[in-house]
Amino acid sequence: MSVFDGHAGWLMFPNKPLREMHDADLAAARIDADLHFALHIQQMFPDLRVQYSEKVAGRDAYVLLGTQSGQPPTQFCFDKQSGLLVRMVRHADSPLGLNPSQVDYADYRAVDGVEVPFRVTVSEPGSSWTIQVEQVQQNVAIDDARFVKPVQR
Repeated sequence: MSVFDGHAGWLMFPNKPLREMHDADLAAARIDADLHFALHIQQMFPDLRVQYSEKVAGRDAYVLLGTQSGQPPTQFCFDKQSGLLVRMVRHADSPLGLNPSQVDYADYRAVDGVEVPFRVTVSEPGSSWTIQVEQVQQNVAIDDARFVKPVQR
């Protein structure tokens, strides 16, 4: 479970202690939390450049490289036909060097006129997990209590 309130956040995994988010985690959480990320990509990555084309999940995609101040570059792959983001590869600084994360977006469906990925797969060294969305509701109020950090045992 990860929780991010726009400024701070924390991570909790089964059988692991709660961990505060720090620089690289917070940068990734800002992107993940922005439900209109595609509209804000140029503000978040002002030096965004088209690099080349490649196949992603069997489809032709444009590969763009974006940079943010103080962060390693992030790679974005957009489907040539639909224009939708199908992959993002980012790196987080760690004690062992740069730690890559690949996020694949699939099963886009229109929700209130907006294309939303209903399947997101995150792959990191040694682990991979998929988030399968069953239902999307926009502009639903979320109780602030859901963002309260649990007490460490």
